[in-house]
Amino acid sequence: MDAIESTTVTQQTKILVSLFHTPTEASRKIFYSVFRAGHLVAGLDYKQVHPNYPGHKLLLCLKGNGFIQVNGRSFPVAPGQVGWIFNHHANTHWPEKGSPWEMYWIRMDGPYTGEIYNTLTTSGSPVIGGVDTKAAAAIFRRIFKIMKNRSAAMEAALHAEVASLIGQLFLARHSANPLPGETETYPKSLHKAIETMRQYYDKPLRINELAKMSNMSVSRFFRCFKAATGTSPIDWLKRERINQAKRLLLETDDAIAEIADQTGYYDQFYFSRDFKKMTQLSPSAYRKRERTPAMSIK
Repeated sequence: MDAIESTTVTQQTKILVSLFHTPTEASRKIFYSVFRAGHLVAGLDYKQVHPNYPGHKLLLCLKGNGFIQVNGRSFPVAPGQVGWIFNHHANTHWPEKGSPWEMYWIRMDGPYTGEIYNTLTTSGSPVIGGVDTKAAAAIFRRIFKIMKNRSAAMEAALHAEVASLIGQLFLARHSANPLPGETETYPKSLHKAIETMRQYYDKPLRINELAKMSNMSVSRFFRCFKAATGTSPIDWLKRERINQAKRLLLETDDAIAEIADQTGYYDQFYFSRDFKKMTQLSPSAYRKRERTPAMSIK
């Protein structure tokens, strides 16, 4: 399934691989499911218009150029880029005139895929650049092989490959449409705010103050922060506080109420609620579990 070498503009679309799968209802509740997958070269006759049905289409551009249109806005797709089409939105996609558009693609769905899509497309574009094309293409080819072989474990195998592909997209996200002044980790404009949140996590930090440190309005600060970190400033700060609470639970014998206060929570109830939400354990149960030595096997 190597990429086609010819660059001749094709009048008609060439379907090189076309695969179908109907996942079980049980697997759809817990796994990423793949319904369709394929490899094609889009000719001048190609224009896919998707109705409003569930699922997401992920396409990897191998050669040529194309466009994705979502809710009336068009975005170019170049070789090495991945387009994520959320079928809940009105959308179409087609090749650039005079350009044979070769792609691998899958249609999938699964738990929290809508939330993942929103996180990856915070910049407003459904096209992700900076992808490790070789690694991503290998994932698509493994998906094709799994769907052809149809082993008893194919649902779990497809889930693993889709999860790996999503992981590649998150790795690439910072190199796709980088914000001005972006450093190796975070945009320079956010450095002061993030360092303040790290050092003073126990203080009652206000979003408008953090936005002011970044010379941004509150709304722009929210957008830029989520684009850089994948989460909101409030959620980021909560997770920093819970990480510090984990350390204090292990390293000290301080009471739960004291640790709540030391990590910026002035009400133990809200501290325990957030801690359990993020760890699935209460603070006391977490301390007990982590301090209990593992039993050796004799």
